[in-house]
Amino acid sequence: MNDIPEKQEPRAGEAALEYALRRSALAILAERLLRLGAGLATLALFFVALSWLDLWRALPLEARMAGVALFGFAALYLVAREIARGLPRRRAAAARLDEAATGSLKPAASLDDTLADAEAVDPATAALWALHRKRLETALAKTPVAPPRPRLPERDPYALRAFALVAVAAAAFVAGDEKRARLAAAFDWRAVHILGPSQRIDAWFDPPAYTGRPPIVLSQEGGAVEAPVNSILRLRPADASVSVDGALTPMESADKKERGFTLAGAGRLYLPDGRTFEVAAIPDRAPSVALAGRPRNNARGTMTLSYRAEDDYGVTSAEAVFSKKEAGRALYDPPRLPLELPAGAGGLGEGRATLDLADSPYAGAKVTMRLLAKDAAGNEGSSDATEVTLPQRRFTKPLAKALVEQRRILALEPDARANVRAALEALSLAPEAFETPSAIHLGLRAARRSLEGPRSDDELRGVADMLWAMALSVEDGNTSEAERDLRAAEQALREAMQRGASDEEIAKRSQELRAALDKFLEQLGARPPKPGEPPREASNDPDSVTAEDLQGMLDDIEKAMKSGDMAQAQKLLDELQDIMENAQTGDESGAQSAAQQQRRRAMQKALNDLDQLSREEQQLRDDTFQGMKNPADEGRPQQRGKKGQPSASDDASPERQRQQGLRERLERQQDAMKGEAGEAGEALDDARKAMKEAEDALKPGGDGRGKAVDAQGRAVESLRKGADKLAEQMRGQEGQEGEEGEEGQGRGKGRGRGRFGQGRDPLGRSQGGKSASHEKYDPLGLPPAQRAHRVQEELRRRLGQPERPTEELDYLQRLLTR
Repeated sequence: MNDIPEKQEPRAGEAALEYALRRSALAILAERLLRLGAGLATLALFFVALSWLDLWRALPLEARMAGVALFGFAALYLVAREIARGLPRRRAAAARLDEAATGSLKPAASLDDTLADAEAVDPATAALWALHRKRLETALAKTPVAPPRPRLPERDPYALRAFALVAVAAAAFVAGDEKRARLAAAFDWRAVHILGPSQRIDAWFDPPAYTGRPPIVLSQEGGAVEAPVNSILRLRPADASVSVDGALTPMESADKKERGFTLAGAGRLYLPDGRTFEVAAIPDRAPSVALAGRPRNNARGTMTLSYRAEDDYGVTSAEAVFSKKEAGRALYDPPRLPLELPAGAGGLGEGRATLDLADSPYAGAKVTMRLLAKDAAGNEGSSDATEVTLPQRRFTKPLAKALVEQRRILALEPDARANVRAALEALSLAPEAFETPSAIHLGLRAARRSLEGPRSDDELRGVADMLWAMALSVEDGNTSEAERDLRAAEQALREAMQRGASDEEIAKRSQELRAALDKFLEQLGARPPKPGEPPREASNDPDSVTAEDLQGMLDDIEKAMKSGDMAQAQKLLDELQDIMENAQTGDESGAQSAAQQQRRRAMQKALNDLDQLSREEQQLRDDTFQGMKNPADEGRPQQRGKKGQPSASDDASPERQRQQGLRERLERQQDAMKGEAGEAGEALDDARKAMKEAEDALKPGGDGRGKAVDAQGRAVESLRKGADKLAEQMRGQEGQEGEEGEEGQGRGKGRGRGRFGQGRDPLGRSQGGKSASHEKYDPLGLPPAQRAHRVQEELRRRLGQPERPTEELDYLQRLLTR
């Protein structure tokens, strides 16, 4: 405050005025500093926002330097302007102080006033002046010094400071982990000389699509980087002066704006801006494939394989390759058949495939089998060699068997065709005595003549094909063509389901399969009776499958596909194929005896009754437990019991009446089973005893509700155990004759699945022999699709609870992804 006039003599109240003026001057100085800080902060926020948006690396070096200089000059201007204004003056400090004064007086400015002629003033004037100054001093003592008010909205009407803050927040999300590198790029002036050409280089690795990995962008600091093998290093612009060492191979690029290098191994990359990268290649392992069980040969000349495929990214194809055990020339190459990939992501996991080898000349021969799997990178993995006997179609007619045998000898040992010719000559003798059809007799003579003299391999293959065609004609007539159509229709439906075809196409394929099955059954004489036809007599074979059973399985497949449960539809289609490959179908073996059907119906009813009893007993136990918590409920009105419950006396509790009715129903059920319950009978006896104990405990003066609740819990457990035992016994009776040997050439594999629920009992449990005996009793009986939907909903509910531990949330996310 260098404009304060010099005082000739001290005045009263001058010290208080000077103190107030200094405080006011300091407040003005603070306001100036706050406005300067706000301006510099806004300028800095704009600079950071532009840097995080990667503006500097997109500009040439000269523009980058000019931009940084512009921000620097703007900051210097703001600072220099404040410095030029100097320190706050006395007049400004007094004016700010008087603004806070109350009333019309301005004490700070008025106290600096003096009389015009202090020496010539009269006493009255002097007294009046002294009174005036005293009033001013009193007003000054009451005047506060207002705190600093920078008034930023008045000086920033467009709210640039808020816009800068929002811009920085948005740019932070864009920059990600490159905030420091992008900010430092504004001051990186080392790339080229000031007047030389400037260039920005973008470099990243593009992994192969089959890896499912995102692009790997090279950092601004250099260092080490890992990328999958066969990744493509892309550089922009294409004329960037880069150098590489190691297994980085130049490649042709369709985009003229970039260059490309293929990563085949470890290498090093040098960029002209001084960055160096040590590149490590992540290897692509070869897939692994192995059998998950012994191959099973089916009765119609097919082989069912279960296998497991593993790889780091995914399998694109798999096949079964066969080779001869004995050395020597053959007319045909060993079969090489593709396998259906597992339904898991990338073709990984356990798969199942049925190989059709019925027409192969190698059918019935001992060969060596290996499984091969390939991934998208061309890597190939194989399983261990396994010796197997290829399945062959079962022929029942002697002439057909002989023709098939001679065809296999000719195909695998063509040098022994003289023996084949002699055998054919013997088969063509006395056609009248052996009732050989004329067409087959002429075919035998033509085949015999075709083996005379020198013959090429193509001619010998023609003879082998002729022998096979005659064998099929003798055995089946036209049935073979119907069987081929059935298999083709089944394979078409399977392929449509695997590639996710439209609903219209899947419905069309399903109808084609149904039509092919009807044609096949009609030629076998096993079609369902048409309306008006008398029903066929039942067969005594308990393991047979009727035509109605097969049609029912087709209905279940269509229902599963319509509900979107493709996994269940695929499983049912596998069961249908398994039945068609192994089970006999026809009038003579297509129905079950009436006694067995009646027994099954009785066991089904028993299971349903036990399920209902266990539910009601559990509900009674819950009500008894609630009565312990609410003693006032003892006097509630009597509840009506289920059917078969006797009327109780007025002094009996409702729970005891219900318990008595349930016990009597269980006793009647035991009497109806007539000792055929087996192990289930013991569990049912335990349940009856527990019910009786609960009934006694609920009597007036009994042991009380606590004892009753315990007894009722044991009764529920025994009822469920008895239902499990009864269901296991029922499954064992149905599948005890349905097992076959290791090679599976018998008739029983896959039978007993037809009319009785297509493999499920009334409670929704699997059945069909020992393979299903381990399955637990499921009283819900829900379809698999509904169960899966409920599980997914529960997983999503738990995933939406952020208070759960991070490890649990990660695990739930992985489950949903699978």
